[in-house]
Amino acid sequence: MKRNGSPRVKTNSILGSLFVLSLLLCSSVSYAQSPANFSGVWIQDTTKSDDFYKSFEVKYTITQTLQTFTVKQTFTLKSSKEIVTDDYSFTLDGKVTSIEKEGGIEKELAQWSTDKKILTTRSTMTYGNEDVGFTETYSLSDNGLVLTVQKSNIIPGVPTVKQVFNKKQ
Repeated sequence: MKRNGSPRVKTNSILGSLFVLSLLLCSSVSYAQSPANFSGVWIQDTTKSDDFYKSFEVKYTITQTLQTFTVKQTFTLKSSKEIVTDDYSFTLDGKVTSIEKEGGIEKELAQWSTDKKILTTRSTMTYGNEDVGFTETYSLSDNGLVLTVQKSNIIPGVPTVKQVFNKKQ
């Protein structure tokens, strides 16, 4: 005697299989696109960095959440105890943040690469009709222990500066 399954059972089985397959695909795609995490304390490796900051000991302290990316840059002149710090904070929603500061408007923007492994930030300040500022591109080594930062001025013709940092353990 030949046994035929009901069409409803076959349809439910096919739909169930498609549902499980779609869950697997969605989870693998979301895992592959989780953003790089740059959080930590980073010490500049002067042997691998461009000469621009070699007279300084440079430390980046980066705090990153799903919504924000904050960099505290500390520059110490090697021949003295003088310390200069700069703080930058960006939202990670891809939108420009504008803040009025000292007679100008500061604009901050952070954007991920499509694979979410590289973060590019842009900071500009508008004084009257003139914009000044820079972009920084952050990328990690495969093991997450080396951070490379490419800094470019928004004014054309100014050389790009590469800094390489090692993660403080």
